[in-house]
Amino acid sequence: MSENTVRWVMRADGIFNILAGLLLQLNLTGILTALGWPPPAPETRVYALVLGSALIGLSLTIWVASRRPSRAREALIISIITHLLAGLTILYEIFIAGIPLPSPWLLPAAVGVQVLFVLGQFYYLLTARPANAYS
Repeated sequence: MSENTVRWVMRADGIFNILAGLLLQLNLTGILTALGWPPPAPETRVYALVLGSALIGLSLTIWVASRRPSRAREALIISIITHLLAGLTILYEIFIAGIPLPSPWLLPAAVGVQVLFVLGQFYYLLTARPANAYS
């Protein structure tokens, strides 16, 4: 995968996560309900706000790293680990804990999109040579 391709994968990842983070952070109930994602209950709203903040931070980090992916290998590794942990948590909650899904397609589709981002970033890490940090 070329550096230009992974740059666009990282930017798409950043846009996807910043939109999800803003939806959670701003608690846009109308949009959340339209997506089939019920807004958090008032007593658990803090968790949605913290998740929204974390997603915004992750997306900004990935966006900045997308400018020079060959020099941002650490940011790519952190992004991959974060996506994997989030995806495993979602899958655990759906299939093992058995949480009721607000929409049968929303969370699995989000995990599927994240898997595509992770695969693109991971493939780039495997095939690209790291840039010399001192040049």
